[in-house]
Amino acid sequence: MKQLIACMLIAGAGTAMANVPLKIYKGDNRSDTVYSEKHYLVGVTSPDAKATVNGTPVHVYKTGSFGAEINLKKGENLIPVHLSCKKEKKDTTVRVFLAERKKSAAAPVETKTLEAPLFITTLPGAYFQYGNGGDRLGGSKMNFIDADINLTAVGETDYLYKVQLSQNNFAYIPKEYTKEGGEGASVVNTGSASISNTGKSDRITLALPCRLPYWNRAEIDPQTIKVSVYGATNNTNWLTQRNDLGIIDFVDLQQNESDVLTLYIRLKDNYQWGYSIDYQGNNLVIDVRHRPTSLNIKDLTIGLDAGHGGKYPGAWSPSGLSEKEVNLDIILNVAKMLRDMGANVVLTRDGDTGPSMAERKEIWRKAGVDIALSVHNNSSGNPLKKMGTSSYYKHINNRAFAEALHKSMLSLGLENFGLTGNFNFSLNGPTEYPNALIEVLFMSSLPEEELLADPEYRKTLASKIVEGLLNYLKEADSNR
Repeated sequence: MKQLIACMLIAGAGTAMANVPLKIYKGDNRSDTVYSEKHYLVGVTSPDAKATVNGTPVHVYKTGSFGAEINLKKGENLIPVHLSCKKEKKDTTVRVFLAERKKSAAAPVETKTLEAPLFITTLPGAYFQYGNGGDRLGGSKMNFIDADINLTAVGETDYLYKVQLSQNNFAYIPKEYTKEGGEGASVVNTGSASISNTGKSDRITLALPCRLPYWNRAEIDPQTIKVSVYGATNNTNWLTQRNDLGIIDFVDLQQNESDVLTLYIRLKDNYQWGYSIDYQGNNLVIDVRHRPTSLNIKDLTIGLDAGHGGKYPGAWSPSGLSEKEVNLDIILNVAKMLRDMGANVVLTRDGDTGPSMAERKEIWRKAGVDIALSVHNNSSGNPLKKMGTSSYYKHINNRAFAEALHKSMLSLGLENFGLTGNFNFSLNGPTEYPNALIEVLFMSSLPEEELLADPEYRKTLASKIVEGLLNYLKEADSNR
């Protein structure tokens, strides 16, 4: 989601007229030097102007944006741009220098072995990730974990500790969510366990003498939640079910390794409606939410998020559309449609505010949303073509929801940019409710910018998001 940056211009010819607007943009290079022979020149003028680039007429969109693909030669390239609007003309020349990029392999992230194990304790907000890698969304997360869990660090990078979860299992944790001290990792016997129906969820409680690290994940065939507790040996001789359960079929404890105990939580439902894991004292508590009593939209609380906001504009289109405003307009249309159907809607923002990811998740958590989705718009790639729509999920049990949204969007005839899983975006991380994210279209694509600039088309996009949500609920309702 990078903003297009203005390109260097050479003074135009004498035919230039001040009242024929022109801005020339280029890719994400901040100078006139590029390293690819294929170059996209993008400009903005009056929507009723005619434009030629490098002597070839190009289409001017309703937004005023136009563009062309240029094959550059090594060294300096001078690209003429000509505009005409009624009887007035404007000419300018864009200078682009094609340089040879020096090949350099990115250095792998190195994990240094600590000279002696380091005892650390988790702080609020801590999470495990699988490896020491990362990208703009951070390293691929395993799950968030509670505070006050003792760990033993055996290695480190600049920003992460490598911790030993058990004899054969390791993970990484950001240093900022730890403090030195504690007793290091332990291997302990588990105590008694129980399963009970609390009304809105089924609760599993496992007694432990201290807080241990854990890894939770979901499966869909059959619907199962697995929670591996590291440093635990099975001494649970009572696994007591207190009353009739709402969604859990059964729970089984298996000692996969000598110091790893895994809880297998099999569900009655073909869909998962959310679960949470935390410690109450030293008891590990797992709450698995029941299916909502009714999947009629008027009986549900829907969480909606408009990406970015406030001082975080997101992407900008060539003609000046800001992603945060487009996202918000689409979401407000979705909210109105759902409210007109009787749904209770919880917005993370309804104006130009910029709540943090943690604040957005807390808004939904406090409201007890039944299902949630976030709307963004993408930016990258070829600005001259339609790039398409895409939907995203982190946990496999949310794939069906993301797929329903994606299919609905594709029914508009949009290009298919993909259905993406294991997406490491913060709002896709929670397990407490089904969730998905939509990248509606591309702000950087000139034909899609034209669509996004149309308020009526944004309403059409919103209607397809609503349709995808309803289709998912209908599918879930017929597949108990």
